[in-house]
Amino acid sequence: MSLSRLRRAPLIASLALVSVLHTSVVAWAQSPASTPGAAGTNAAGTNAASPSSDAATAGAREQARTAYGAGREAFAAGQYAAAAAHFARADALVPAIQAKYWRAMSLDKLGDVAGAFAAFGVLLTDAQKDELGAEKLEAAAARQRELAAVPADLVVTTTPAGAHVQVSGVDLPTPTPLSLRLAPGRHELLISLPGYESQRVQINATPGAELRPSLTLLPQAAAPLAAAPGLTAPPTDVGLAALETGSAERSLVPGYVTLGIAGASAIVGTIFGIRALGDKKDYDDAPSTKRADDVERNALIADMAFGVTLTLGITGIVLLVADDSAPQALSRPSQTAGLHLLPYVSPRGAGAAAALSF
Repeated sequence: MSLSRLRRAPLIASLALVSVLHTSVVAWAQSPASTPGAAGTNAAGTNAASPSSDAATAGAREQARTAYGAGREAFAAGQYAAAAAHFARADALVPAIQAKYWRAMSLDKLGDVAGAFAAFGVLLTDAQKDELGAEKLEAAAARQRELAAVPADLVVTTTPAGAHVQVSGVDLPTPTPLSLRLAPGRHELLISLPGYESQRVQINATPGAELRPSLTLLPQAAAPLAAAPGLTAPPTDVGLAALETGSAERSLVPGYVTLGIAGASAIVGTIFGIRALGDKKDYDDAPSTKRADDVERNALIADMAFGVTLTLGITGIVLLVADDSAPQALSRPSQTAGLHLLPYVSPRGAGAAAALSF
């Protein structure tokens, strides 16, 4: 080996050592263990939970256990409202099917039908419900079915009061304000009051719910009066006076009825007049008290019939030809239309007089 090669050997070794050191430093700098802020790794390169996260989880679990224990104690003591609050807090900290079950049972014992029905619904739809056990699960499902049939309390108030209410097509006899028990389900309320706009309200009645709809009814808008074709001015005082005096077309029926009765009376008078003449002839041929009475009776009836004929005949003619265009008072004593019979009695006979009023 030459002297020059011996002199270059230390230099080559130094360069090789520097290269090796540089490669090691770069590899160490790029490793996960040496990266700042790489939480969850250790020197061996394995993941590890943060100490602060473990402490928070442990604290929440401890608070949940404490709340759950307090809920069991309150439930055993009959303090169901406090028990429901403790179980709700425990379930909020660490969701657990047992906390949900006992919260639903607490609300049921408390008499909160709506709250218990909703809590049992959450329980029976939870993915972990099988962990509750078959016996408790069946009891919860049975209790929810019982609560589903409990009606809701409905109280309807309106301004103004006294409105008519129809529930799902059924008329209620009591005006507002009113209260009733409503079967669970969807219902439609129709509220109406004369002079006000009707309103429809959709109601979703859940078991045991307390529904308190309060409505303010709006007055109906006045409908515009439709003008008759060609009418450009309001009615004058003359037109109003004509309406007040009753210018409706006059009926001729009363006149015809009166003349008809007069004709019937004429026929009756003729019949009894003929009989009176016959009885008079028989009396002249063979006088007797009975024949004398027959003559007087038949003659009296004939006279009365002809009198009615004359009276009603004149009245009927007047009703047919009279002019009713004269103004009449708007308010006059009311009278009953019809035929009135007046009895007639005398020492020598009896009969009746007829009077027709309209």
